[in-house]
Amino acid sequence: MAGRVSVGASALLLESRVGSLIRDCRYRYPKVQISPRQLVISRARESVRDGETDLALVHGDFSATPEPPSSGIVVEELPPLKVVPVSSIALAHAADQAKALASVRVLAVDPDCASHQVLVGALRELYGIDPQVIEAGSVGGARELARSGYGIAMLPAESVRPAEEGSGLAVIPGLPRVHLGVRALWAGQDMAMSAVAAVCDVAARLGREQAGQMA
Repeated sequence: MAGRVSVGASALLLESRVGSLIRDCRYRYPKVQISPRQLVISRARESVRDGETDLALVHGDFSATPEPPSSGIVVEELPPLKVVPVSSIALAHAADQAKALASVRVLAVDPDCASHQVLVGALRELYGIDPQVIEAGSVGGARELARSGYGIAMLPAESVRPAEEGSGLAVIPGLPRVHLGVRALWAGQDMAMSAVAAVCDVAARLGREQAGQMA
């Protein structure tokens, strides 16, 4: 197996799964080169259709719309991604949680992902808070803003280290954890024996392993 595969991934998947995907593919398929890039979820189909990416890895409900058979795009279900509400340690462990959350902001990593809206709904229902939503622009930006106490971000559970490991972050108790559907999009069944299909297979296997570790 040899070739080059351009992999576009939504921000959360780029952070949590693409690094492992590259390492595993280098071991299993040393002649396959992976070129990663961040992908806006709403442009996943267009990106594959136009040949900008060979394989798109996206999450959330937006990617669940069925493709017509004539499109030539194959959509494969991959193991889901668990995201959790993350903030500074001080905010997460506050004695008076309602008071600590009163002026909190919700940090949106990807505007196409509904997880931050789930968080907004939970804060409104549980604490009567109508928080401001701030677009963080990236997982790294959301993590830094959460660490500083600026707000709460929904981040991949597999990428959040325990507070005792010095990350400066903690998962807030009592707020929802969300499992987001993950899908791979690529162009056509005629590529079933290609490097693209091999990379997709590795992505599915890694997703199953990580989901099992988080169970």
